[in-house]
Amino acid sequence: MIKLFPCISIVILIVVMVSCPVGAQIQMNLRDCLAYGFEHNPTLKAADYRVAASEEARKSVRADFFPSLSTTYSLNRLNSQSAKGPTETDYLDQDTRDFSIRLSQVLYAGSRIVNAYNISVIEKERKMFDKDLAELELAYNIEIIFFQLMGAEQDVKIALESVKNLEEGVKSARAYFKKELISYAEVLTTEVDLDNAQQKLSIAKNDVNRKRVALFSLMNMQVSETIDFEGGLDFYSNEYESSFDRCWEIASKNRPDLESLSLQVTIDEKEAVSALGSYLPVVKLDLGYHDQNRDYDKAGSVIGGDYDRDQRNRYWSAGVFASWELFDGGRAWYKNQENNITAKETREMIKATQLFIKEGIHKALFTIAEANRRTSGARVAVKAAKENFIVEKHRLGAGLTTIPLMLDAQIRLTRAQGNLTQAMLAYMLGRAELQFMLGESYKVVKNKGS
Repeated sequence: MIKLFPCISIVILIVVMVSCPVGAQIQMNLRDCLAYGFEHNPTLKAADYRVAASEEARKSVRADFFPSLSTTYSLNRLNSQSAKGPTETDYLDQDTRDFSIRLSQVLYAGSRIVNAYNISVIEKERKMFDKDLAELELAYNIEIIFFQLMGAEQDVKIALESVKNLEEGVKSARAYFKKELISYAEVLTTEVDLDNAQQKLSIAKNDVNRKRVALFSLMNMQVSETIDFEGGLDFYSNEYESSFDRCWEIASKNRPDLESLSLQVTIDEKEAVSALGSYLPVVKLDLGYHDQNRDYDKAGSVIGGDYDRDQRNRYWSAGVFASWELFDGGRAWYKNQENNITAKETREMIKATQLFIKEGIHKALFTIAEANRRTSGARVAVKAAKENFIVEKHRLGAGLTTIPLMLDAQIRLTRAQGNLTQAMLAYMLGRAELQFMLGESYKVVKNKGS
């Protein structure tokens, strides 16, 4: 089932790609990534095929309600090799042609046909919920990787700023050392700090590359350096449903896996009924037309002359036939018990899924609340660290402080900026997890994009 939002986003993306000059950078935000993923991810395509196959299966089972029409034709040649008694061998030689056409309609089958059709209808609906779950999981995975990528890119910016400041610090340290204002040990300390910052920058860049590859893979898009992902760590607002009871109420209505499992219980119960239905009789109505033609090679003989023995019979037949399997070794009974046990198993799976969702809601709410507190504190810390670093730089220029103190200020600023990034990332991940548990992740994104 193609959705309006992905189609619109794909069209926009194609227009942008066509209109951009060769080698120009293409910007994709989170909604663009979700739209492209919904359209091209092979897991979703496979889910679409499963839904389509279940529809064909429904039509196949529906055919049992209609009569069946069959025809047969045979041509048989009989050549006698030897004969004893008064019959002459030539009188046995003959060609026999048989043609028949038969119409058969099941009148009663112990509700097996009706149950089979109802099961096929429910199975298609269940496959559609499975597809919704695949969409939900894909949206969640894309969101997680996208936010992690945004966090990694922010780490790169922080690391670049840190490296730049430390490079200036190394230059200043060397200049002060030449003037014999600081010791050589302080120069070495600044160089060590610079190398440490460069190491962190390299790790952050590698993390960005890994997250980009993962995101391209989820979208089933070829890795391209001409595509930039944008959006930062402010996709979700600070407004969210913070009541667990309300969250669980929403999740119990929206989660497609709960719906799918509920339908599976219904299927198991109907299959149990169908199994016992095999103990009931099957009644059919048969209508037939028959044409039999027997052609002898030689006519028969009587006193006074020969006679033509060839014969052709054409006739209609109609009848009601009943069959009843009285004993099957308990096969149907045990099949009924198997389906009843399977239904109990599925009910336990529903309970396990509910526990998983409730646990996920609790964890997401805790994560969001904690990330909010961290973000508020980190913003204050970044502001203070920036002011402190600027003050230390001015003081160093005026000869009122030392390079180690200035470097300490730089390290504190980098740490505060990193803490803010991690807090904002934790909030985005928490919100993505909450939306996933509520079964609203991709729905919310599509509504915002419409």
